[in-house]
Amino acid sequence: MSSMATPAPPVRIRLERGQLSDVTLAAVLGCVARHPPFAGFSFGLMVDRLREQLRHGACVLAIEDGQLVGYAGWVRVQEASARQWQAGQAEMPPADWGQGGAVIVTVTVVERRPVLVPLLHAISHVCAGLPVYRMRSFQDGRPDMRRPAITGRRYAF
Repeated sequence: MSSMATPAPPVRIRLERGQLSDVTLAAVLGCVARHPPFAGFSFGLMVDRLREQLRHGACVLAIEDGQLVGYAGWVRVQEASARQWQAGQAEMPPADWGQGGAVIVTVTVVERRPVLVPLLHAISHVCAGLPVYRMRSFQDGRPDMRRPAITGRRYAF
């Protein structure tokens, strides 16, 4: 009789909208700072941007076994400005947290690839009804790709 180890059951990832607290900010900063291209960014600038995302609830946390394993954050902006940014005609527009009719995802990091799809669905869910713009950055020298907007939609979790 062969003794085969039974695979461990999959651990469920809890997705939640981020809120600003010292503990959450510290966890997010540590998680984001470990990943390129953010590892090379100004830490002071990252603190300010991530704090604002947490303060406005413009982010999703992926948590597994009490550990942060993924983070996605965005900025609310005017839709016309987001379209110009996506077309490469303008830099990142200023935040319009109260009235912005579109979002631009500025940070998406995961510790393991299987966390990515649920995290992307959570962004869509939180931003339901809004155009969601994003940019994909490559670590192998290929140029960044600004992706066409998708419309956020509700998901069942």
